[in-house]
Amino acid sequence: MSVDGCVAGGKVAVTGASGFIGRYLCEDLEAAGYRPLRLGRGAPQAAVERQTDYSRDSLARALEGAEAVVHLAGRRMTRQDDPDDITPFQKPNVAVIGDLVAAARQAGVRRIVLASTIAVYGRDQPLPCHEGMGVQPINAYATSKLMAEAHLGMLTRAGGPSSVALRLASVYGHGEKDTPVMMRFVDQAIAGETIMVTGHPDTAIDQIYVRDATAAIIAALRHPEVTGICNIGGGAALPVRRIAETVNVIHGNMGNLIDKTDSKGRADCCIMALDRAARDLGWRPAYDLEAGLQDMRKVMLACGAIIEEDMACRR
Repeated sequence: MSVDGCVAGGKVAVTGASGFIGRYLCEDLEAAGYRPLRLGRGAPQAAVERQTDYSRDSLARALEGAEAVVHLAGRRMTRQDDPDDITPFQKPNVAVIGDLVAAARQAGVRRIVLASTIAVYGRDQPLPCHEGMGVQPINAYATSKLMAEAHLGMLTRAGGPSSVALRLASVYGHGEKDTPVMMRFVDQAIAGETIMVTGHPDTAIDQIYVRDATAAIIAALRHPEVTGICNIGGGAALPVRRIAETVNVIHGNMGNLIDKTDSKGRADCCIMALDRAARDLGWRPAYDLEAGLQDMRKVMLACGAIIEEDMACRR
């Protein structure tokens, strides 16, 4: 019996398994009938099952027995990074792709799914952004992800395995620290603080709940015939004020908001077209903003990150 593209109980290697998306993905892979192999740099533990330094030989050993690999590992942009300097991203985001593909071939892996980013599209693009349009990466990190997409496609077209790069919108959920607007609002609402909305009033963000992101990755595993690039987003450009208001409602902080937006600044807005994901992967986002935040709150309550009685955050 098959679970779509892989044998039921088949092994799916996940690089960066101890990270935010990786933890949710491994849980959801198990629920979908797969056997996740958790890969990471750390010593084997609950969150990391197989250790790798991401060199070719190390990856080949770590991928042994896997039918597919989901590549989430890599270097993200930090506030300390020069947005114009690609040097820190070359090895962990770009050069690793060649080693990953070679190791996958050696291990007999049949499918590679790469996590990429909406940031490759850049600003001032016709909306919604679709996979066939020109790209204008907004910084060195986004450029490195675009290079990773191109390198993966070049190598796998030449000799396999099947591969697809998923351009993910901004992913949110409990445990994520790098979506500053969303998580700052959540922290403030839980603490009963006043949320201040600044910037241009028309600024809007394409955000996707982590469970939708993992569902899209699993859909990509199930459809090895789908290759190239595929957008994975939330399906709506969410104004920052609406995000703040919704966060307040979900966490019982209603009305505790100050609007200090200024229309003199720049209004950034990006939303991705999801037609290909719907048509070829059979995937659409299941969580709108309200549903995603409600589920996120349930997760936080269940793990003790917040306490119902006093709304205190214990993350």
